[in-house]
Amino acid sequence: MTAPTSAQSPAQAARLIHASLCLGVLLFAGVSHFVTRPSMADQAALSPTVAPALLAAALGACVVALLLRRRVPLRPRDVSADLYWTTAASPALIAWAPLEAASIAAVYLYGRTGSAPAVAVASVAWLLLVALNPWSLDRPASP
Repeated sequence: MTAPTSAQSPAQAARLIHASLCLGVLLFAGVSHFVTRPSMADQAALSPTVAPALLAAALGACVVALLLRRRVPLRPRDVSADLYWTTAASPALIAWAPLEAASIAAVYLYGRTGSAPAVAVASVAWLLLVALNPWSLDRPASP
């Protein structure tokens, strides 16, 4: 006999996906710092142009995400959170994806080089990802 499945509301799904994105970056940063970084000491160094290019691409992804944030519709006061997330989930995920990619790229660069600018860029990208959370997006618009 199969167990009954309960459908998850779109608002809960959006919150769960966002939390997974944020925690996944933190988990990768921890693994990169404690496991990968010590073993990378023996690896060949990156080309001198790769690190600045990767950091510039990560910062560019942050700007793109802020521009994509405008595509996420505002929630009208008379619309429930679940109904709102049925239409806003796709634009929100599209806005979150560049921030996660920027965070992961900067953490990878930190794991390879140990550079402080990589930590700064990863922190900026991750903090933007946290700031664009579902709770801030689905607040009803002011009249």
